[in-house]
Amino acid sequence: MSHDTTILTIDQVCQRLTISAPTLRRYAKAGGDFPPKIQLGPRRVGYLASDVEKYIKSRRDGTQSAA
Repeated sequence: MSHDTTILTIDQVCQRLTISAPTLRRYAKAGGDFPPKIQLGPRRVGYLASDVEKYIKSRRDGTQSAA
């Protein structure tokens, strides 16, 4: 199976994006192209690593095309 099913915690996503947890919540609430969260339990969410990487790539591509 070639699909990346690694799930990142909120802390891991924050570290990867170099943002704070409140900023992550704002991004997630705003919607847009931010990756959807995955409900892991009643009080636990995560994000697919592949979705986070796609989001980072879209930000990088958008910055490069604007230059």
